[in-house]
Amino acid sequence: MAEAGEKGARRVQQPAYLAVAQRLRLFIAEERLKIGDCLPTERQLAERFAVSRHSLREALRVLQEQGLLAPQQGSGNYIASTDLDTLGDYLRAGTPDSALQRNRDIFEFRELMEPRIAALAAGRITPDALRDLGEIVAQQADERDPRTLRLLDDAFHLGIARAAGNHVISNVIRSINSVVGQVRDEVYQGPARHRVSLAGHRDLLAALGAADPDAARRAMQAHIACIRGFVMEND
Repeated sequence: MAEAGEKGARRVQQPAYLAVAQRLRLFIAEERLKIGDCLPTERQLAERFAVSRHSLREALRVLQEQGLLAPQQGSGNYIASTDLDTLGDYLRAGTPDSALQRNRDIFEFRELMEPRIAALAAGRITPDALRDLGEIVAQQADERDPRTLRLLDDAFHLGIARAAGNHVISNVIRSINSVVGQVRDEVYQGPARHRVSLAGHRDLLAALGAADPDAARRAMQAHIACIRGFVMEND
């Protein structure tokens, strides 16, 4: 019986990097770090937590994808949010085990919400927000690393939500990015996905730049439909 219990415990043990991510979140809270503060270096954190650099980097990636950290090339990881993402945790825990059903649920949500968010953003977007989205698209055009492309995709859609000027919308989209990100995973990245995604983002950027809510709504609908077709065909 004891052996069976030990096997059961091993089956539910989470990956090491997720445990490190939880410790990082606790560290941020205990140190009372604020938005804009920089984390210690990877070497310092790895030594502090007595973990490998690989596990630490994977943990940092998790917090980046959850919107808690913002990496700056050559500078380090900065605090982007101090919110503990309980909504995102709840949504991730409640997604179906079947990849096919999970992806269908995700796209159904996106088709219901994101076109309306894009339309709202088109009527409210500021020049600075439009510039930031343009920089994301320009970086996406030159990028080839699958993980970076996923993060850029997250940032682009979150940028549109923020441009809508509704803090509830932007917080919800930020929270669910880790769930929606399952269909932005590296397994779906590649030259074909890159072309489809980039074309859709360029159309959205043009509609937002024209401050045309109807065009933005249609562009988001078309973009999601294209990505849905790509992902579902590859499942």
